[in-house]
Amino acid sequence: MDKKDKEALKKRLDKETPLLIKEGWNDKEINLLKTHFTFYLGLVNGDIKPLNENHKKFIQNIKNRKNIKLDDIHQKIYSRYIDFFTNQNLKKKDETKDEVWNNIETNPIGMREYPQSVLEKFDIEYEEIGYNEWYDDWKHS
Repeated sequence: MDKKDKEALKKRLDKETPLLIKEGWNDKEINLLKTHFTFYLGLVNGDIKPLNENHKKFIQNIKNRKNIKLDDIHQKIYSRYIDFFTNQNLKKKDETKDEVWNNIETNPIGMREYPQSVLEKFDIEYEEIGYNEWYDDWKHS
């Protein structure tokens, strides 16, 4: 992760700080998250190689965070932030409407269902005409 990405992440965390406080985060948790967030992210994404057993345990516990109880404060904070970020993205997805996709019809031409009158015509059984009874212009010209 380069310096530009780290700065972007820090700016995002600064913008999200009031929301975190509103969610019930205390100052200690927010400061720990801001201090170590890029390290957490680098470990989980594989950008930073785990140097000791605590780092390996952090990666394993974050990947299995739904199934186990987290015991370390860093694991708890990062897991809690992942949940917060996921919920924020779900809310944004519902609130924001895309200008391009909003103008596309739900059932565009070619995707619409046939009207009942057309469906009734599909059900009609026509009499079979034999080859000899069939009139063709090229045969009689």
